[in-house]
Amino acid sequence: MSKANLDPAAAKVACRKLAAQNRTLLAARETHAATLLATHAECLIDRFGRGIYAAYFPIRSELSPLDLLARLADLGCASALPVTPAEGQPLRFHRWAVGDRLDDGPYGTKQPPADHALCRPDVILAPMLAFDSAGWRLGYGGGFYDRTLAVLRGAGHHLSVIGIAYDGQKLDKIPVGPYDMPLDAVLSPTGLFAPVHPQN
Repeated sequence: MSKANLDPAAAKVACRKLAAQNRTLLAARETHAATLLATHAECLIDRFGRGIYAAYFPIRSELSPLDLLARLADLGCASALPVTPAEGQPLRFHRWAVGDRLDDGPYGTKQPPADHALCRPDVILAPMLAFDSAGWRLGYGGGFYDRTLAVLRGAGHHLSVIGIAYDGQKLDKIPVGPYDMPLDAVLSPTGLFAPVHPQN
């Protein structure tokens, strides 16, 4: 058995490279994906309610959630974006609406100005490299989202996490580490996907 099979971290490194290449191809091919994503806003509200939806400003080949966020706002939801913290710290979320000013953040990101109100989101729309049918998410390795969920849920705050992805980002199985947290759902251009958790 190879080291990658024994060590989730090593398996993730190999998986990330292939998943990033795949997502780049999907982004180039599916140019209307963000518009299609926004058509499912009502479905999200039916399932997760009207509250504060935190998204992300897309970088590289990430599927943009901004059309979706604007549609959610039209339907009465509040919106927010994260501010990327120092390594090892959880994300902080500030109120932000599509069209508001953005400041430069680390890793080529954009984020709300620091004077925008802090908030605790009810739903987080998370970017990713890949996902599987059990709802496991392959991120970039920084652990920001898993750490953030642990802190918020540990403080008693109930929230849902929805991965945003192209349909073609689904893999058979994502390598899972001890601190990973599964998604509550995945939203793709074709609709909302509920994970199938294996029975214990």
